[in-house]
Amino acid sequence: MFSFKHLTAYLFTAAVMVSLSPALASALAVHKHKTHDCDTSTSVMDLPTGQTMLVAPPTAPLFILLGVGTQNYSCVGTAFTSIGAVASLFDISCLDHTPHFASIQSKAFDVWKDLPASAPLTAVGPLVGAPHLDGFHYFIPSASGTGLSPKWDFTSTTGNPSAFVVGARVGGIPAPTNPAVNIDWLSLNRSDGELAAQIFRVDTVGGQPPASCVAGSGDITVKYTAKYYLY
Repeated sequence: MFSFKHLTAYLFTAAVMVSLSPALASALAVHKHKTHDCDTSTSVMDLPTGQTMLVAPPTAPLFILLGVGTQNYSCVGTAFTSIGAVASLFDISCLDHTPHFASIQSKAFDVWKDLPASAPLTAVGPLVGAPHLDGFHYFIPSASGTGLSPKWDFTSTTGNPSAFVVGARVGGIPAPTNPAVNIDWLSLNRSDGELAAQIFRVDTVGGQPPASCVAGSGDITVKYTAKYYLY
């Protein structure tokens, strides 16, 4: 089968010069330098039936990631409001099509919730069989000047200054299981960067804040894990 990895090799070594878009060239360059990357050409994102807010692209994902981090909230009035998130992103493409893949986010959450507050986000992946850190997820000020935007950033791990994507939400559904505890599943489109064109957050565990707060109380962090598919 002609895999994505074979496509990468072809595009970068063929004698015939091929004109690539900056986004595709950047994504391929990241794959080229990921020696641990596994073929994702047969990977399929599992989405709930009977909903139309999340629609998987017709192409294979570029990256399949395990996110381990915190959702962050501020108490506004008597309700918590999101002020972003931070997470480490571990490559789990090599685990796809294995029995370990379906439950890795739950196993990672069990490890993460039991670690002390001093433990770094990067500690969890190696403990659940996902040792390869691809990058980081965090929020930045939106280009509009209002609010925050999520960013997936591989620049520090690849040395490629274009290896990031800033997303804008286009769809979402409550987590199919225990949505009061598990954060929403999301679909986002690229608003900046060249790492990917679409991002999906699925298979979420944890991350939801308490239903209410005492006015004037401080910010909180809530541990979560999720799978991220980048297309």
